[in-house]
Amino acid sequence: MPLSAQTKHGLYNSYSSMLLGYLLEALKDKQAAEQYLVEIFSQLEFTDIQAITKPGVNTYCQLQMIARKKLSAFLATVDDCAEPAKTSQPRVISGNKFIDMMSHEQQTVFCGVHYHGKSINALSAELEKPEAEIKRILKESFTIIRNQRNDTATVHR
Repeated sequence: MPLSAQTKHGLYNSYSSMLLGYLLEALKDKQAAEQYLVEIFSQLEFTDIQAITKPGVNTYCQLQMIARKKLSAFLATVDDCAEPAKTSQPRVISGNKFIDMMSHEQQTVFCGVHYHGKSINALSAELEKPEAEIKRILKESFTIIRNQRNDTATVHR
């Protein structure tokens, strides 16, 4: 077996379960999640594998970022949260209990950072708000998630 295939197989064995859990949570559809998982690992090139397995790099976080990029089209987050002023109804991601608890402003900031990988600086310019306010809104979003998680709520308070 070629070195890149061995490495890809090793990555799959090590991280596929966690990544599948992440995809299931995002998609709420086992068959679609499994299909995305296969696509993610199938499309990894040798250079991608080298980049995400370098010393000091969190491989799972890198795989999760790849998954987020693939999912952004599926979840339609770009159109839903890119321009909040143009939408009359706050709609970011439906079916996510944590995001449903957030205000439209919190949804927009959280979505921009988490799903689109936008920087605080970019969101500040896009939303015409100071960086400190964007950071405050993002912190509020994470507080909502943290306080509503059944399994970790008492640990992080």
